[in-house]
Amino acid sequence: MAILESKSGRALKTCSPVYIHKCLEKCIGSYKACSPLSNGNLIAHCCNVQQMKPLHSCTKLTDGVVAVEVTAGPRKLIGARGIIYNVPLDIPTDDILACLAGQGIQSVRRFRYKSKDSSEMTESKSIFLQFTTGDLTSEVKLGYMLFRVKQYIPRPLMRFKCNRYGHVANHWRNKLRCSICSGEHKYSECSAAAPKCPNCSGSHSTNEKICLRY
Repeated sequence: MAILESKSGRALKTCSPVYIHKCLEKCIGSYKACSPLSNGNLIAHCCNVQQMKPLHSCTKLTDGVVAVEVTAGPRKLIGARGIIYNVPLDIPTDDILACLAGQGIQSVRRFRYKSKDSSEMTESKSIFLQFTTGDLTSEVKLGYMLFRVKQYIPRPLMRFKCNRYGHVANHWRNKLRCSICSGEHKYSECSAAAPKCPNCSGSHSTNEKICLRY
């Protein structure tokens, strides 16, 4: 993807979508989509890495009628993200990255969690993998061990006061909701016998993957 920024003082999202579409197709060919940002710029979603090169080197998009100066970024393409499980805790992440660097992995991170018996974060056996490209391999080899790679799907954005998906604290306008029963009280004050999801009204607490709106 690339950020398109106008230097003419006019927000690109106010320009004709048809005109911008023609300019982009002339520069990089067929692409996935182009979306407006809140600051007036546009974000172009490319189909592959090859399309990023001419867009990053481009300083002006024009069809011969109107010229729009643009700068492209970010220059670093976001690659696929995966996760592997049951990686021994005694293997440092630096050693893991050294083994996987030749397999298209550019960074790794060990997941951490908070145990019920302690407030301190504990390292898990799950490893996050950031790939250099958009292609997710089915497996990776760490030393003599082979691990199956699954796609990493992050938890959806959720505001913990109303327990609704899709917004953060700065955009919170809803009432306080309990994460267990959806009542208008804090989680610590809940005495409900059965859970009720505030997002889908299902018989489960919020942020569970069985939720239809997760």
